[in-house]
Amino acid sequence: MKKTLAALALAGSLALIGSPAVAAEYPALPPQAAVSDGTVGPGETFVFTGQGFLAGESLTITVTPGEAPASSGANIAGGTSFSAKIPVFAAPQTLSATADAQGAFSLPISISEAGTYSLTATGNTSGVVVGPVTVTVAASLATTGGNAGGAPLANTGAGLANTGADSGLVLWTLVGAGALAAGATSVVVVRRRAKAEVAA
Repeated sequence: MKKTLAALALAGSLALIGSPAVAAEYPALPPQAAVSDGTVGPGETFVFTGQGFLAGESLTITVTPGEAPASSGANIAGGTSFSAKIPVFAAPQTLSATADAQGAFSLPISISEAGTYSLTATGNTSGVVVGPVTVTVAASLATTGGNAGGAPLANTGAGLANTGADSGLVLWTLVGAGALAAGATSVVVVRRRAKAEVAA
């Protein structure tokens, strides 16, 4: 009986202890991206979100200009208080982000120059790319108070905290329970065969 309990405990612990490491390798959510607002005023902050990356993976966010006047240069800020005027038609601007435990990210961004911009996010480890998502910065939506001159805004904060259960953990818990049941069944079968051989 002691051997049976030891075998069951070993099978269960192997299934449950090994599961988080395996689950961390696979994204919990399908790859996709979106923005909180597709049309914003110069300097107005919008949020670029995406998912489908590895948990804790570092990401490269690329902001590429489309139609003029954005091709003449723009101030783009996101993540940290980063802002630089560059000729964006020659070199798209890149920002950094980090995926959360679910493989998702949320990054506030502001662009000071009117035009159309394309945003993508690339996982630096997995190579997963989400996007492009298009954002239009409309000069007609420029504000005259508070943020005069369309100066870029600083980072407005991190994404929301994860308050739900990890779907990967639930899956691997079920796998562990199945492995435990299979181990128990095999122990019972082996003991019955041993008793049958002794009786014969």
